[in-house]
Amino acid sequence: MTYSDPRFRLAFWILLAALAVRTVAMGFLPLTDATEGRYALVAKGMAETGDWITPRVWMFDKNIPFLGKPPLFFWAAAASMRLFGINEFASRLPSTVAAIALLGLLYGVMERYGGKRSGMLSVLVAASCGFFLAMTGIVAVDMVFSACVAGSLLAYFAFQCEPERSSRRRWSLLVFLLLAAGFLTKGPVALVLFGLPVLIWTARWSTWRLLRDHRWLTGAALFIALTTPWFAACELRNPGFLTYFFVNENFLRFITPDYGDAYGNGHVYPRGAAFLMFLAATAPWSLLGLWRLLRAKPWAATLGLRDKNAEFLLMSFLTGTLFWCLARQLLFTYLLPMVPLFAAWLVFTMKSEEARTRTLKVSTALLAAMVVVSAACIPGLRHVSTTREIVAIARHTSAGESLVFERKTPYSALFYAPGWVATHPKEALALTLARFQSGARSVLLVVNVSRKKELKALPPGSWTELATSGEWILGRVIFPAKDPQKPQS
Repeated sequence: MTYSDPRFRLAFWILLAALAVRTVAMGFLPLTDATEGRYALVAKGMAETGDWITPRVWMFDKNIPFLGKPPLFFWAAAASMRLFGINEFASRLPSTVAAIALLGLLYGVMERYGGKRSGMLSVLVAASCGFFLAMTGIVAVDMVFSACVAGSLLAYFAFQCEPERSSRRRWSLLVFLLLAAGFLTKGPVALVLFGLPVLIWTARWSTWRLLRDHRWLTGAALFIALTTPWFAACELRNPGFLTYFFVNENFLRFITPDYGDAYGNGHVYPRGAAFLMFLAATAPWSLLGLWRLLRAKPWAATLGLRDKNAEFLLMSFLTGTLFWCLARQLLFTYLLPMVPLFAAWLVFTMKSEEARTRTLKVSTALLAAMVVVSAACIPGLRHVSTTREIVAIARHTSAGESLVFERKTPYSALFYAPGWVATHPKEALALTLARFQSGARSVLLVVNVSRKKELKALPPGSWTELATSGEWILGRVIFPAKDPQKPQS
């Protein structure tokens, strides 16, 4: 089985088709709330104001500094918006570029150091994980971060496999560069997810001599030069940032659910939940991994514990998963960097030609199914967790009124209707309407279908339903006429 095999050529074209469909969907599908809307709004503000130091986001009826994440993703999205305009495609482009770069690095490393055809098979396994393919076109920091973390571990794998010292030193510089980019994307967790497996593996196999070939001085200087300027500038612009970011966001969040999150309530899970998330993120190939373990005799050989290269790949995704198992505050997307590393290990430990042939067939079939399902589902996803359609309807309906959302203003509405949609804190409907009653005859009100009961509190006859779209109901609220004889308070 070689790359001249028509089955590989078919798999390659289907992979391109899957990426093409995902890229088309990026420009067609609206931004979803809350993550996509929020991150796109931060990048949009950066692109429009030219403030590349302090990311900002609308919260609590204010445009406040958003200091929970370093700015690399926002820089990339803002630069994309400067080039391609303020739209969905531009805001999602950094994730797509990062995914393609990561797949390219996965291919290059595994093809050279993982054995014949390991590069293409690793890419096919990673891409055929539905979670990975879905995240290639999302406005979130996770794919960029994954490219940095998984990329740095793949580069270190190449570093320790490469026999020539000069080539090892080039891989070493790439490690430092990717770690700096990861630090600028999500902070010191990038160093932890890289350092833990490398330290454990180095101690296990006593490969300390390899460390002498690292470009320590040049690499450290590169890391400091790339990361320090923004952190210093942000602290000068926003005193207290360093304390909040390093203490609250990167220490306390791992030991207590109530860590002082300044930007909302995090998702709390039982400790160990990350393992189940990992199985879901790497599905359906995680089922193959579990099946191999169940029938393995002995386990050590199946896992690759007798091969230092296989064990490095195992440690790369296993230690990261166990690290997140210790945290209660986490998101499913935190397990994304483990997907390509798991794919590399799975393929590397396949020794039989029969197993690799089956992997090629299954991954090709999975990608083909994803192409068909994705293309069929795109039209139906236009209304999912977004305000784009309801905002467009409201524009055609408006008679000069303000657009108001019940309870709180979604981030996507702030993106699609800047300067028109009303900003207000999370509050009761009566308080929101009271803001406009003294200066307007009516407003356009949008209510979530699940909260339609809140309309019962409105005065009889004041509400007229105009349209529905997805989860939203649009209507007009007419305020009662003021009595000219009655003194105004």
